[in-house]
Amino acid sequence: MAASETVICIGCPLGCRVVVSLDKKGNVTRIKGAQCKQGERYVLKELREPVRTLTTTVRTMDDAYPLLPVRTTRPVLKTLMADIMRETVGVRVKPPVRCGKVIIADVAGSGADLAATTDWKG
Repeated sequence: MAASETVICIGCPLGCRVVVSLDKKGNVTRIKGAQCKQGERYVLKELREPVRTLTTTVRTMDDAYPLLPVRTTRPVLKTLMADIMRETVGVRVKPPVRCGKVIIADVAGSGADLAATTDWKG
């Protein structure tokens, strides 16, 4: 039995709802609703290898400023999100921290660093 999946394209500002038909083996047989070629490429990549930029916080050693906002320096595979979050659990940072400072290098083997998104003088 064939299946279909709907993906909202973010390749351009149109935000097309793209319906992708798949055969029994999961191969794409049809793409319907993409208004541009960029949308088709985005949807195919999203189905094969979805990535996201992760934003979260890590703990600090300062009760007055207990959490420091951080994010990955590039998009990472969605399948690595839980591993990245587990890796942040024991992290405690102390001041000073500059925006962009790497808190965890190559977090969870993703190829991306986890970096501070704000300055913190403590």
